[in-house]
Amino acid sequence: MEKAAAENMQNAERTEWTPIGQTSNTRYYHVDEDIMIVVPDQGLKDNGPSALVNAEFQKNYQEKLGRICASIVFISSLLSQDSEARRVYSEKMNFFAAALIVTNPISRAIGSFFLGLSKPKFPTKLFDNYENAVAWIRENRPEKQQ
Repeated sequence: MEKAAAENMQNAERTEWTPIGQTSNTRYYHVDEDIMIVVPDQGLKDNGPSALVNAEFQKNYQEKLGRICASIVFISSLLSQDSEARRVYSEKMNFFAAALIVTNPISRAIGSFFLGLSKPKFPTKLFDNYENAVAWIRENRPEKQQ
């Protein structure tokens, strides 16, 4: 099941997403200009310093775009995420919505910890597939951006 999900994610990267950049451990795309796709490297152990770099990338993209975005994060590729990384993402990020794709028990635990302990200041929800996540994000887009 995990292998099939990874293959589907790679196919989506090649066919419908536009690359917007990368950091040392994460690739970024957009599906709509204001919907950022976040694909951490497989096996990433996310920590505070890593989160700061990625938060800065995402903030800079939004500033360049001139408006707030949403994010769809494929956390299924993460191996772990420490409390400092969760703090950075919940306190330093600003999105109109965030969808966390979880396709295995580890990613579901990471996502649940993030939602339960970090209490993000923007609507955030777990999904088991990309299609449902992007549909939810589009439904939650502010009217002035539609």
